[in-house]
Amino acid sequence: MEQYRGEPLVNAKGLAAMAVTLLIWVGFLLSLRAESQSQLTATDLALLRFGLPALCFVPWLLKRGSGIRQIRRRHGLMLLLGGLPFFYLMSWGSALAPAAHAGALVPGTAPLFVTALAVLLFGEPLPRRRLLGLSVILAGVLLLLGTSLFEMDTGYWRGHLAFLGASLLWAFYTLGLRVLGVGALQATALLCCVSSLGLLVLMGFGLVESKLLSVGWAELWPYLLTQGLGAGIVGGFSYGVAIRELGAEKTAALGSFTPALAALAAIPLLGETLAPSTLTGVTVIMAGVLLASGVLARRPVALIQAL
Repeated sequence: MEQYRGEPLVNAKGLAAMAVTLLIWVGFLLSLRAESQSQLTATDLALLRFGLPALCFVPWLLKRGSGIRQIRRRHGLMLLLGGLPFFYLMSWGSALAPAAHAGALVPGTAPLFVTALAVLLFGEPLPRRRLLGLSVILAGVLLLLGTSLFEMDTGYWRGHLAFLGASLLWAFYTLGLRVLGVGALQATALLCCVSSLGLLVLMGFGLVESKLLSVGWAELWPYLLTQGLGAGIVGGFSYGVAIRELGAEKTAALGSFTPALAALAAIPLLGETLAPSTLTGVTVIMAGVLLASGVLARRPVALIQAL
């Protein structure tokens, strides 16, 4: 078995990178709530998400991409699951359930899947503190969603299943970044370039629809900013740095701050109010993140061993 460097202790560089990532995720989530229905298709958003970074990264990747040939196929596949498969599953779910549900379910349940995969695939131990923290996060997510999670007549359950599937793919992507063996910038470049190539193939065979050329700049630029520049370039790099500095499980747990921070930011930015159940859910999620992420722990986490 090949051994990889395990999860390091909490450090300022990793926390700073994750703070940038959280700001980008929260901004993207709030933009989904604030924007009216757009003419853009899921393929258009994917082109903005992966195409713009690919244009920026291709020259750099051609010059410094020699290390990519050293990547194991299964690790590369784990990374690519966070590209088009994750994006289209999220898009499908968002058409069936509210964006706020996506913001709660995907980052809220991702640490559960990351930890489960780390235990099952890499033989990672499961400390009692982390198990307790993950349970608290799950309870907070359920409180945040309230009774809407169980209202079958709305049809939201189909979107919820899609979000859970997307969360599982994101967990594979998170662990893939951890064991890939290349830097955060190389991983981001690889993901965006391969995803863009996949989009071109799908468009060439007429399997997906694009209306990008018929949309005006006024409608396009917010998505270009949040998807291409934010999530595609800055967010992809900062998330990779956070995983390298903090480890996959701690990073995923800190990502659970997203729905809580989005709910709080929506008060001054969108004029929303917090119901008692929402406020309770936000508080519970934050407590769970502090437990599961190990931010308050003093001992390092055990080594990850790859099969």
